[in-house]
Amino acid sequence: MKNIILTILITFISFAEIIAQKNDSIKSQTIDEVVIQATKINLSEHQSPVSASLLKKESLEMMRINNIEELNARIPNLFIPEHGSRLTSPIYIRGIGSRINSQAVGLYVDNIPYFELGSFNFELYNLSKIEVLRGPQGTLYGRNTMGGLISVYSAELSEKQEISLQTDYGNYNRIKSVVHYNQSLSDKIIFALDGAYTHSDGFFKNIFLNNSADAFNTYSGRLKFRYIPTSKLKINLNVSYERNLENGYPYAVYDTTNQTASDVNYNQLSTYHRDLLSSGLNINYKAGKFELNSASSFQFLTDTQRIDQDFTPKDLFFVDQNREHQTFVQEFTLKSLSVSKIKWVAGLFGFKQLKDKNVNVYYGKDAVAAYHLPGPIIKLKNYNQPTQGAAAYGQISIPFYNFSLSAGIRADYEKDNLKYNYDRMLNDNLTQIQDADTFNTFYQILPKVTLTYKINDGINTYFSIAKGYKTGGFNSTFERDEDISFNPEFSYNYELGVKTRLMNGKFSANADIFYIDWKDQQVYQPVPSGHGAMLKNAGHSVSKGIEAEIKALPVRNIQIWFNTGYNDVRYLDYVKDENTDYSGNIIPYIPQYTGNIGFSYNLPLSGSFFKSVMFLVDYQYIGKFYWNDANTAYQNSYGLLNANISVNTNKHIQFGVFGKNLLNADYNSYFFEALGNSYVQLGNPMQINAFVKLYF
Repeated sequence: MKNIILTILITFISFAEIIAQKNDSIKSQTIDEVVIQATKINLSEHQSPVSASLLKKESLEMMRINNIEELNARIPNLFIPEHGSRLTSPIYIRGIGSRINSQAVGLYVDNIPYFELGSFNFELYNLSKIEVLRGPQGTLYGRNTMGGLISVYSAELSEKQEISLQTDYGNYNRIKSVVHYNQSLSDKIIFALDGAYTHSDGFFKNIFLNNSADAFNTYSGRLKFRYIPTSKLKINLNVSYERNLENGYPYAVYDTTNQTASDVNYNQLSTYHRDLLSSGLNINYKAGKFELNSASSFQFLTDTQRIDQDFTPKDLFFVDQNREHQTFVQEFTLKSLSVSKIKWVAGLFGFKQLKDKNVNVYYGKDAVAAYHLPGPIIKLKNYNQPTQGAAAYGQISIPFYNFSLSAGIRADYEKDNLKYNYDRMLNDNLTQIQDADTFNTFYQILPKVTLTYKINDGINTYFSIAKGYKTGGFNSTFERDEDISFNPEFSYNYELGVKTRLMNGKFSANADIFYIDWKDQQVYQPVPSGHGAMLKNAGHSVSKGIEAEIKALPVRNIQIWFNTGYNDVRYLDYVKDENTDYSGNIIPYIPQYTGNIGFSYNLPLSGSFFKSVMFLVDYQYIGKFYWNDANTAYQNSYGLLNANISVNTNKHIQFGVFGKNLLNADYNSYFFEALGNSYVQLGNPMQINAFVKLYF
């Protein structure tokens, strides 16, 4: 299968080049050349020697992307399972990811780093673009970008006054309203304010409590401010805030033998509330042949999770968890400007993160009876985990003939501390059970080398070798001393790619093959009692695959696209214990195939009121994957059909209808095992929404 896909891609690209040579004089619309900002060297998508995908403002609006989970399969080999709440957002790129603790895929929003999985799932609105870089980005971004990097950019500031108001309404009483105001105060000062409110009655009902298991309300706001005192100096301030209030965890008991789910049916109301504040100050100075940038950011996250941990009608376990995270980051970057043929970038990076967490586990009356306990028990656990780190990095790209050699290196240091206290209350008597006061230090050198060859103005090829790294750390749930911490994981990544821009910019095709040698993988597994999960290091794994993206403008006002990814990710050596050997098994949560195909058509209209009608249809395909290391539970392949019809007028009004999962595909979006049971979350059903937008 892999050889067939590769052959088709090579043939397709070669055929397109022949057509381009014969139609060199055709002049029409072109696919926009977009700069990939996340590379820090600011090369165009076509020239950048990295596997990068980009969704622009128009595509994001027509696809109605509300959160990063909806990027699933729209980017090759990207999979983000829909989780039961915003407490965590597992992200997998090329099979590299993490379900708990630190992320393995980096996330930046308006150049502000998001360090916690608990901050990854937030409302997206009024964006300019999203960039996804596949493969390790450790040389420029450091720790925990082993799988890749996602960069989200809000709408650019405009020198013109802009006012807009948009409201969506759909089934399940889903409402999303967004207001935007952009104002230029002078030729030096511009600011923009955005606000958003989102509500849903939820898709799933808890039949025991007779209420919604996943209803939510989200309140969001954003301020962007730019001050340009001189032609060389630019200052940008970004501040965003989101409050999220939701019923969470529409989990149902799952029969892995028959692959069937029961109703959502548990006895205690489960909720998740989160406040997230992110702020960033960027100071940019250009002088001569270099550019200096200072990026300072602060993020504050506080959340409360109340969860029926057994998800059954029995009164077994209930967890009350409270967290507070504060993250300070400072980065200085010095880089060459485009006037120089030799491109280089160097930087210093430092961060400090303060994390506090309290977890109370309540044993109900049914747990007291089932485990023959002397009475109700409350486990009280407190974690204080300050972490700090620093890094220095540099990368240089030297052109010669039709080649370009890029080499980079990063020295990354981190110190992680843990103060832990575990008490148990039984019949109002408090007993200290366990405590810990320890630390870990990690130091890594992360190199990357890339060789690029320019065949002609339309075709570039590249080959890269890079080291990936995900830091070690401490488990938040452990029952044995040896499970308190886990070690870092590493990967060596080999990638060969080609990028084409042909037919006078009307056709582009990018393809790559990759091989990842993955060692000391941090594997998600239940703690011995089954009351929680932790990370342990496995032996040796491998990820290999193919990716391709094609865009074309066959005729004026029509754009078609197709992307696909193949990913084979397996344990080469993973002996869990003396009775369990998972060597050779497929790593869970990784679809072997992903794909997205679609088209958009902008139909101009004549008349005093109507201006144009835009049509968009796309289909997300997620191939079969396994839910567990034993490969006994799985999700069959499925697809999601989506469409949007949008009418633009000459009277500052836009309106339309969009739908998601129009074929009402039946699938499971999440799976886990605990307390001797298997649980799933069902995928979101068909959604139909209407919208109207006023803009001035």
